[in-house]
This record gives sequence, C-alpha cells and structure tokens, in this order.
Amino acid sequence: MVNFSMTVTAAEQRRLQEFITALRTPCAVNMNQDSPWNNEGFESEFRSKLLAHHCFIGSPLMQDSFDFALMAACAQAGQKVEQAPDGQRFWDVMIDGRRISLKSSQAKSLKRDKLHISKLTEAAWIQDCRTAAKRCEQTHRLFREYCSEVDAIVQLRYFRELALYELVEIPVSLFSQVLDVGKTHFSADGPTINIPIGKSPRDFTLKLDRSDAKITIANINIDLCVVHGAWQLSSEARRER
Repeated sequence: MVNFSMTVTAAEQRRLQEFITALRTPCAVNMNQDSPWNNEGFESEFRSKLLAHHCFIGSPLMQDSFDFALMAACAQAGQKVEQAPDGQRFWDVMIDGRRISLKSSQAKSLKRDKLHISKLTEAAWIQDCRTAAKRCEQTHRLFREYCSEVDAIVQLRYFRELALYELVEIPVSLFSQVLDVGKTHFSADGPTINIPIGKSPRDFTLKLDRSDAKITIANINIDLCVVHGAWQLSSEARRER
C-alpha cells in the first residue's frame, strides 16, 4: 500500500490530482442484467481502468491495455483468470474455464448493429492455395480447429464520435457454419462469402484476405451476440479526445 502521509513534490501532487479527476470523470454505465459481469466488482474495476487510460493517459483503452483491464476486472469479481501460455495461437485468456479471444476496435467504420474482426487469425496458406478445393479444405480445417479451441470472442468497441465503449461477446459456435460452405464458393483467389449461404440478413461475412494472409470476419449480426455493457463518457471527455 502507498503511504499517503509521505511528502510529495508539487509535480507529484498535480499528477495525483489529475489522476483522481480522471477516475471521477462522469460516465454513464449500462450493464446487461443477465451478464455474469453485471456486478460491482467487475464494473467498478473495469470502469476505473478505462477512465485511467482514456482520461489520464489520454488515449482510448485498446488492445493490450484492454486485455489487462478485463482480466483485472474478472479477477476482482472473483472469477478464475488464467492468461494463455506463450505461443497460444487462438485465445488470450481462460476465464472460469472458458477460453476467450480478446479483440478491440476503434475504427471509424464501426456500426452499432454489426461487428467486424479485421484479423480473426493469420492464415499463411491462403497465399499458396491455387484451387477452390484447396481453399475450401484449408478453411474447413482452420475453423474446425478454431471452434474446438475457442469458446468466445470478447471485443471492446470504441465509438469515437460518441465517446462510447461497448463490450460485446461473439459466440464462436456461430462460425461452425463455415463448415457447411461448399468449394464452389471458394473459386476466387480471396473469396468473400456471406454466411449462411442464401440467408438474408446474413449472420456474418467470411473473407479470405490473400494480400495480408489473414481471416477477416465482417458484418456479424449483433443480435446473435451478447452486449455485456456500455460506458458512455461525459461530453467534456468527448471534446478532449
């Protein structure tokens, strides 16, 4: 514990005041009543991390900082948190036995009703596949492996114009539908496939990005996901960003 009775310099006093002011930035919170994270331990810890980063450090809470903020909040809520071992390919943290991939985005193109994962995972084989049959085979293999190893994706989205953070869980079981896509839909070098085939509106769009050798998942229907919570920063914080 810090001994606050110790003498601090004038600069330190200013930083301490700035930090407390940041933590007390007005922030409207809307938690999903059915979320396992709808409790004081998680919400207050996550909010304090978010405000410290956004309002004190001065930048949105994104990938690495988000990862640590979520893990700290889960631990504070009494959940068992285990960080993925070095070299783990698909997931980042195990929370109460669930293997979770953590993502974040502050892209200007964010839409309230759809989610976008610019890189689900790397896939170097895309650049070597020359036939629809091979692309189909490798894609099916990848998604069988991914769906067997990962339980969910949790993404923190930051809508800059609104100064709004949203924490959303995408069930990985949704992606098992990729296994139903036949090879005729993999004829292009970098195919873009709306899934399920023929359904409107689509559940999501699968993209094999040949130039960057990665898998992109776009247009994920938010109605198929779980919004755990949202944090709306004050108008003052919005002007500062």
